[in-house]
Amino acid sequence: MNNDHCLNTRHALSLLLLALAIFSTRVQAADDNAPSPQPASASFSDLASFKFNKASFTLGLAYTQVTYKSAHANALGNAQITDNGAPSPIIELNSSEKILKAWPLPVGHASIGWDINASASTFDTHYQLVNSAFRGEDIGTKVSGEYIGVAPTLFLKMGPLYADSSIFWKVGYGVGPALFHGSGTAYFNTPSGGITSDVGSASPVLALYQAASWQLQVGHWYVNFMGKIILPLGDVHTSLESYGFGLAYRMDL
Repeated sequence: MNNDHCLNTRHALSLLLLALAIFSTRVQAADDNAPSPQPASASFSDLASFKFNKASFTLGLAYTQVTYKSAHANALGNAQITDNGAPSPIIELNSSEKILKAWPLPVGHASIGWDINASASTFDTHYQLVNSAFRGEDIGTKVSGEYIGVAPTLFLKMGPLYADSSIFWKVGYGVGPALFHGSGTAYFNTPSGGITSDVGSASPVLALYQAASWQLQVGHWYVNFMGKIILPLGDVHTSLESYGFGLAYRMDL
């Protein structure tokens, strides 16, 4: 691992620790004021008045393909640099779930609710898309960096899928703010020929963070199919997209 990537990783972890400290304090304050769980005989509509899961911290490993997209004022089309798919850590802080509406099913129930999820990651893209829409080539360009995103997430959850089990499936979509840093070089085609230009910024910027996921939860373990899009604010020419799947373990706080 090169020195730049090590610095990026340490930077992301430092920002994550700060976000975790602030977020954990807010979640704990919310838990202290939360009403106690209702008895088992309570109706499903009563589920909306309290949280049935504690806040949690998630660690795991994913396989994702990350693509950094950038435009140039005189370029013919965007430059897209990817990692061609690579392992990446799953580092998340999840609030407790709040149910807005629930319906009984023959086994378990279906519910619509919301929670808040904070995620941190680094990326290192160094294969530019030239002759393929998916697989990049090493032409000497690269963009690396890190981000932290926090998204209130609306979800649909069903389960348990079988009697006397703790198996659920959950699909969700969230939008929120992010701190994003990415910098490097990209190759652009222009009317006067190809040029290699610096892209990104030297310091973190505010961004719009979008995250979608489909999860199969088995106890504290879950398989997650995920997609994330980060759009730096004030820069309509740059975006980061990440798609993949992973296995993670969720620990209650």
